[in-house]
Amino acid sequence: MPQKILIVDDDVQTLKLVGLILDRNGYDIVVGQSGEQALEKARTEAPDLVILDIMMPGIDGYDVCRKLRADPDTADLPIILFTAKAEVQDKVAGFEAGADDYVSKPVHPDELVSRVEALLSRSSRAQLNQETVPSSTVGFLGSKGGVGTTTLVVNAAVALARDVATDQRVILGEMRNGMATAAFHFGFPRQDSITNIITQPATSVDAELVEAQLSRHRSGLLVLSGPARPEGVGEILSSDQAERIIQHLETVADYLLLDLGIGLNDVNRRILPRCDHLLVTIEPSDVSLALARELLQELNQTLRTPRHRISLVSINRSRSAATLTKEDIEEKLGHGLAGLIPPAPELAFQSVTQNRPIVVMDPDGFAARQYRAIAEYMIGTL
Repeated sequence: MPQKILIVDDDVQTLKLVGLILDRNGYDIVVGQSGEQALEKARTEAPDLVILDIMMPGIDGYDVCRKLRADPDTADLPIILFTAKAEVQDKVAGFEAGADDYVSKPVHPDELVSRVEALLSRSSRAQLNQETVPSSTVGFLGSKGGVGTTTLVVNAAVALARDVATDQRVILGEMRNGMATAAFHFGFPRQDSITNIITQPATSVDAELVEAQLSRHRSGLLVLSGPARPEGVGEILSSDQAERIIQHLETVADYLLLDLGIGLNDVNRRILPRCDHLLVTIEPSDVSLALARELLQELNQTLRTPRHRISLVSINRSRSAATLTKEDIEEKLGHGLAGLIPPAPELAFQSVTQNRPIVVMDPDGFAARQYRAIAEYMIGTL
């Protein structure tokens, strides 16, 4: 579910501008034009963060801060003061009143979004530290290249965030060293956020660094996107870095979904034991099933992954490929299927072209229903 931000300013143009910036970054927006409305909507709308002007008629921003901090229901609500008053004494007065951050007008859109994301992340970490609720981690591993593993994890993650677990925080991480495409599915301008982590030694990978790389989708899903460059080009993600990343993501996620690409490289061998469940993608063809059989054997015998923690999803990429039935596949692999994704090549092409996951573009279609079924299945196995 998208996080909600209350914007309070007596200037209508400021409300429109700030609201548009944050709406484009996937947040739900609530507005007020006075201190009285700020107090009322902070209680009735239950926002995740407040952006508050100081100079307003009636109750000013400083007094609104003090009243929000004095109310047990809003005492922990993150507050950003947003004002043209930029003197040091004004900022000090704002912090003394209980504000968490202070932004001066005018502000660049990127700075505003960054400050909002940083404050929301700090607030989430504080809540999780108090609640100590463990996250659930699900890995998605392809039995061969080109099966559609990323398409599956993208749509399952959006369905989980938007339809199945709307009150939970869902994060998708691409733990791949190249050919990563999740950013293209979402239309994110920053298509390689994990590189900013790869360039750092593992000991320097902390929560602030990891969370700063997350991009937000309108569904509320947070995404750590991998590099789109060919594998083997540029610096690579080490197993130590990968484990540190996941450790930090697990502290802020209720559900962490990992795109592991294909194969059992060093990174995947380090990550797989942390997964509460593993979805292995296959195609309904003899070649794919032969490769899947070898993969399952390695997972069971070498990595000691219990069979009950592994599920299979068959993805039909074209109608001509649908030659093996569910029963055929289960008999050949000796393993049950968790789901069957129908062939929808034209829909998949439009989805990537329009930067809209299938569950968003065609929510009532058969393919979207199957992706939601996978999301519901994941909940049931964790």
